[in-house]
Parts: sequence; structure tokens; C-alpha cells
Amino acid sequence: MVNTYIVTGSSSGLGSSVVKSLTEGGSEVIGIDWKGQPDIRADLSDKTEVLKAMDIALSMCPNPAGVVSNAGLSPIHDDLTEIIEVNWFAAKEVFELSLESLSKHKNSAAVAVCSIGSALGGDSTLESYLHEEDREGAFDYLDSIHKNDPNSAGIIAYSSCKAALARFVRRNAQRWGAKGVRFNAVAPGKMNTSMLDGLLNDPVLSPGIINLPSGVTETGQPEQVADVVEYLLSPKSSFIHGQVIYVDGGSEAIMRPDLV
Repeated sequence: MVNTYIVTGSSSGLGSSVVKSLTEGGSEVIGIDWKGQPDIRADLSDKTEVLKAMDIALSMCPNPAGVVSNAGLSPIHDDLTEIIEVNWFAAKEVFELSLESLSKHKNSAAVAVCSIGSALGGDSTLESYLHEEDREGAFDYLDSIHKNDPNSAGIIAYSSCKAALARFVRRNAQRWGAKGVRFNAVAPGKMNTSMLDGLLNDPVLSPGIINLPSGVTETGQPEQVADVVEYLLSPKSSFIHGQVIYVDGGSEAIMRPDLV
């Protein structure tokens, strides 16, 4: 039987590499994106479109082998609320809507795409609002950050969402495991994508990106991260659950060497 996977943000960057890796391995993929030529076109900053897209995807495949929530907006995206909507609320919704369907498939798994920003950390108060599902509180708090420091608001929003998503994976290990579904996250470091290009062209954020330490190679390729995503979706990783795996050339370890 051919396995089918649902992948958000499937049209470019890491998402397209994940799709390529899975399809070359003989699997089928239902891609969701707002650009390119996805199977399902949806603006994931709109909750109504998130719900509709997932309804269509799960009607196309009621028992997917796996789900990858990869869609995400850059820290330099011009609408801060959309960063929050896509990188946290939509990502979380995709997983919540998928759990029951995933539980119908033996050896199913889900992977959240986080970021080295999960290690660098965002703002703990903002993250609390996110976990509490308090949109109004999150947006008001982020607006206050923007008024005080407009240059940092985007990276704070982005990193807070990625940290919240990583914590969501770990906090739900028991609940998902009880359903027979493995749930993990990958946290890429510097990766050769259009998002990185944008960050390197930003006068405020580029110094931090350039100076990010790495123990193996300065910049990774999306295919290298996609290989890890594919592994986490496969039965070969059947005893890996509730983990956040940094695929970053060693950046996180160098920055936090004593964290185990």
C-alpha cells in the first residue's frame, strides 16, 4: 500500500524538498500552499482556509501516514499578526485536525518544522499567550513590542512561535503516543532558502545570522533537513517520539553546550 503524507508549505524551500524526498521514495503527497502549484491552495493566515484545506486533504486521504507542518512566514514578513497566525495557530491547528485520522494508520507520524529560533528563544510572555490560545492578548502584546522596538518585533514573533511549537510537540508526547502516533520536530539552522536570502539582506538581522556558529558547515541545504524529516516519518524511527532534533550543523550545541 502506498503511503500518503500531507505537507504544508509544499511549494518552495524545505517543503518542496520534503515533497521530492517522499515522492522519490514511492509515497504520495498532498501539498498545501498559497503559491506555486499545490494540490490544495490555501492562505494559512486565515483560520477558515486552514480548516477548509485540512477538510479537503483528509477527505482525499482519510488515513494519512503522516503530516508535516512546514508552512511558515519569515521574521521580516511585513504583517506581524500573519506571522503569528501561520507559524503558530495554523501549525497547531493542522496537527490537532490530523490526530484522529493519523491514529487510523499503523506507524503514522507527524513532524513539526521549528527553527534554531527555538533555541535562541523568543519572548516568554508572548509564548504564554500563544499556548493559552489568546489571540487578542498575543496581538496586543506584540503590538507593544513593535512600538518599543520595531526592528525586533518580527524576530521575536517568529522565534516565540517556533519555541511554542517545539514545546507543543514535547507537551503532547503522551497524548499523541496514546493514540499510536509519533510526534517530533526538526529545528533547522541556517539553510539555503529564499527565507535565508531575505534575512541576509536585512540590515538589522543579518549580523546575527552571519555570526551564527556552526561546527560542520556554515549553511545547510534543504535536502539535508528533508532527509531527517523523511526519517522521522518512516518506521525506521519507530522509537523516536516527542523530540526536537536540531539539524543545524552544530549551532545549538555550540550555543548551549551544557543543555542535555
